[in-house]
Amino acid sequence: MSTTITKETTAMKRVLPLVAAAAGGLFLSAAQAATPGITGPSFDLTAAPAYITQPDGQSVYSWGYGCNTQPSGFVPAAITAPASGCPTMQIPGPTLVVTEGDSVTITLHNNLPTPAGNTSILFPGFTLTSTCATPGVQGLLTCEAPPGGTVTYSFTAASPGTRAYYSGTQGDLQVEMGLYGAIIVLPAHPPAVCGSLGVSSSASTGLPVTNPGGNSQARAAWGENDFRLATAAYDHPDTCYDREYLFQFSAIDPNVHVQALAQVTAAGSCTVGAPGCSLNVPTEPYHPAY
Repeated sequence: MSTTITKETTAMKRVLPLVAAAAGGLFLSAAQAATPGITGPSFDLTAAPAYITQPDGQSVYSWGYGCNTQPSGFVPAAITAPASGCPTMQIPGPTLVVTEGDSVTITLHNNLPTPAGNTSILFPGFTLTSTCATPGVQGLLTCEAPPGGTVTYSFTAASPGTRAYYSGTQGDLQVEMGLYGAIIVLPAHPPAVCGSLGVSSSASTGLPVTNPGGNSQARAAWGENDFRLATAAYDHPDTCYDREYLFQFSAIDPNVHVQALAQVTAAGSCTVGAPGCSLNVPTEPYHPAY
């Protein structure tokens, strides 16, 4: 039996039959195994609106996370950084890549339309070490950024693994509109038996070249590069892997997006707190079309 482990990590918004590959907009080729992302440990993100095109050609008004300023780097190294850099809005949001033990800081700028109100990010699986400082506003679940404002989150990436991040403000609407992404914590001490990045698999690294689909044969036949972010999923020799994928499941009910756009348009350039300067978009019943 093959000892190859394919690392597949999943973060779910709703249990739905449609699949979206994470880090959209950073892929260069769907034929090559890769989990593209941006590196920290400090990130400067924005929440902003844009239209996203669906496979049937429809353009859907949405909200998403993106980069307020360009990140410190792009990974994996075998992929050339996009000429346009990290966009200000994408769905899913940028895949954030850090290393176990990093002190992570994430600043969020709320560039959503004023009627959308506050927004935020939740980081399940991490313990925040920051307090809700002005101009942040303490919300029900976490510190929120008011319209046009910012908020900063800090935590230690204590253990390796892949987790979702998403809005903690009016989640039924804001997550549906596209405010979600993934964060990957790479192991700080991948076992030596797993080999090194850029080195073909061999029996001595725990990944035999004779297994079906072995990396060395595939790279020779198809001219592939080593797109892994690490050689192991965790700090354990049984978690060596030779290919890496990230799947993030989601869906879109276009009716919710149409109603959000209509209310944003009707409110115009309103003032925070003024009558009519808020959204009341029903998210049930839910009928996803994408």
